[in-house]
Amino acid sequence: MTTTPSISRRCVCGVLVSLAAALFLFPFFQHAAHWPADKQLSGFTPRTGAFPALTPQTWLDGSFAKTVDLWASEHVGVRGWLVALNRQIRYSCFGQVEPAPLRKRALVIGKAPVLYENILLLDALRPPQIPPEKMDLFAARLRRTQDLLREQGKAFVVVLAPNKALVYPETLPAWARKRVSETNTDSRAFIEALRRHDVPLLDTMALFRELRPQYDDLVPPHAIHWGHQGAWIAWQHAIPLINRQGLLPELPVPETVDVVMDKPSSMNRELRDQLNLFFSDHGDLIPSAYPVVDPLPAGMEPMLNALVVGDSFGFTLVDAMARSRLCTVIHFWFYMLRGKGADPGSFDSRAVRSLPTPSGNGIMSRNIENGQRMLKDKNLVVFVITTFNIDKFSWGFDRLVEQLYGNPDAAASAPAEFDEEIEVNLGD
Repeated sequence: MTTTPSISRRCVCGVLVSLAAALFLFPFFQHAAHWPADKQLSGFTPRTGAFPALTPQTWLDGSFAKTVDLWASEHVGVRGWLVALNRQIRYSCFGQVEPAPLRKRALVIGKAPVLYENILLLDALRPPQIPPEKMDLFAARLRRTQDLLREQGKAFVVVLAPNKALVYPETLPAWARKRVSETNTDSRAFIEALRRHDVPLLDTMALFRELRPQYDDLVPPHAIHWGHQGAWIAWQHAIPLINRQGLLPELPVPETVDVVMDKPSSMNRELRDQLNLFFSDHGDLIPSAYPVVDPLPAGMEPMLNALVVGDSFGFTLVDAMARSRLCTVIHFWFYMLRGKGADPGSFDSRAVRSLPTPSGNGIMSRNIENGQRMLKDKNLVVFVITTFNIDKFSWGFDRLVEQLYGNPDAAASAPAEFDEEIEVNLGD
């Protein structure tokens, strides 16, 4: 005998089916109507724009389906709320926000309120990557770069920027604290090789570990890079290395007369802006320390025309150099791919201006013409690099200097940058 479902059971089933349909269709409705407003995600830039066009070619080769899939993942309605909810569950339940611990750009939750980008941890966890003979060749090439620049009247100094994970290991997540070590990086071999070849080097890793009891803001809790105070202290310690070369009039080391606590610059809160959570112990804005610098002695004029070459730690280093009032010109060749400029009188690393270039957008290839332009009339070259970029071997700056001022045929012997992805076996 068959029992007819009761009206109440039919109603419950109908409600559940309707609710499921509504939940399924709501993202499409939100995308079409733009109501309610979606949650905006910081640090997210869609790779796709308008809905992809369907053509016989894209249909037959399968690219249409792939493009639609990517478009849907980036533009589906209420995506921001769903992403934030997913990250909040991971954060609240498991102490993480991203599921890919080996992805270089993943955000890692440290001891509150400290945040890390995973590339810092991977650098401190992996074994050294560069063979000793190749590291020695790189150091020899930097010494050759120094000698060629010196013949042109240009001082040269290398600044090794800090890895936050090695400066503040106690703030790392618990699983990483006992695993990270400077011996896992290429930095120790790099330092030893440059010292063997007598290349002027500022090791801010050692400097910051020594000074950290005195300063709270060498590398801000929400930053990858050194803070304004950390970069300023680095520049103060770089000046004696420049003076020892005897190429320029004696540079004074400007004193810090005050430190102003103010809202963090974009670089000092870069990781905090990527949290995309509803609430956390890591999300409060933390004021940053901005040094106030003693003016130059009476009658002294700026005497440095400087070129900074290197990675993103160069931005705040340029800020420090501008604060010192020792520079009339500061150009920054970012990864040797993009030209940046600074007006030392008003520079702030929160708003670095592009240099005038033929293309008008600051993009500069690594060729002789741009090398001549960037090195013209400079009397100081600062090469800044952090630990996880040592294997990029100066992005070819040493080869370019050889082509400009040395033996063009010898430039080919310089070591080329590694292309391997960082891989780490975390073990047990």
